[in-house]
Amino acid sequence: MVFCYHYGMTAHTEAHWVNYFMLVTTGLWSGVDLFFVLSGFLITGILLDTRDSQNYFRNFYARRALRIFPLFYGVLFLLLALTPLLHLQWRLGHLALFFYASNIAGHIDPSLNDLRPAVDLVHLWSLAVEEQFYLIWPMVVLWVRDRRSLIRVCLGTISFSLLLRCFLLWRFPGAVYEWCYGELPTHCDGLLCGAIVAALIRSVDLTTLIRRSRILFLVSLLGIASLAIHYDGFGYHSPVLTILVYPLLAVMFSCILLRTLQPGTFFSRLGSLGVLRFFGKYSYGMYVYHLLFFPLVGTLLPPLQRLLHSRTWGGVVYVFVVLGLTTIVSVLSYQLYERHWLRLKSRFSYVRPATRSADLATHS
Repeated sequence: MVFCYHYGMTAHTEAHWVNYFMLVTTGLWSGVDLFFVLSGFLITGILLDTRDSQNYFRNFYARRALRIFPLFYGVLFLLLALTPLLHLQWRLGHLALFFYASNIAGHIDPSLNDLRPAVDLVHLWSLAVEEQFYLIWPMVVLWVRDRRSLIRVCLGTISFSLLLRCFLLWRFPGAVYEWCYGELPTHCDGLLCGAIVAALIRSVDLTTLIRRSRILFLVSLLGIASLAIHYDGFGYHSPVLTILVYPLLAVMFSCILLRTLQPGTFFSRLGSLGVLRFFGKYSYGMYVYHLLFFPLVGTLLPPLQRLLHSRTWGGVVYVFVVLGLTTIVSVLSYQLYERHWLRLKSRFSYVRPATRSADLATHS
């Protein structure tokens, strides 16, 4: 979804069918919100299931680091190595990248969202938000022992996030759309809705949850469709969209997630498709790599248009060429580099503490 959002507007043509496709892609940035829901669900589930285990914090952070850090920091150090070749213009503010604060630095100084003249870094904002969530959430899950209380914490924080967006839009009209989009306190709806789903399925029957969520699912679908029709597209650069679109997306994707967990449903069958499972396996690398060298990859477009004697078909082929290149690089990155780090996760397996009775039996 995010790839199509970034590359769906690169054909530079007046062909009506291409323009229609471009209109559809205006809302595919919401793939990040889907990612947030999935992440909040999976991470909270892991934390709930392991918070009584030994080395709760150590194992969680070690396993997350082995999944995330090798690729992320590997790319950053690769860029450092390529600096003389690509004449990359590093600045002091780029240090924020190494501390997962690029979303904050990029909003203070938008020029930090790239490494001129060859590298685009703007998409790394979501990884920063995700890492900030990982830093805080294990402590919350450990301290809030009751699942109902955890759900109330999630709902309260989502409400606070909505009110914070309202306040920022009132105080700084027209100047905070990107801030609201790219910061954890103002864009945590998906992460926390995913967390709510993780807590609910551990205490309520899945079929019951799906039945009770029908109205929420319908309201979220109708709300998103209404906004898309009214604004002739689906973005986040208006007060109404900034206030409403994140919770609507979070609810919609959470309802879809519930139905994906139920065998035999449409969404369950959809999620089982081999092509989606393939891209799911390599999605982290694809997200990092797909836009990284956009300034360089973009130079492929004019030659393809000249070769095919068509701005339209040249643009279409360009999108598929970049998708193919991104896929190849991501697969090679995973198979040759990332998976070797992932094997180390076995050293940080969760072990539940022995019960009192088991301990007595061991010593008897």
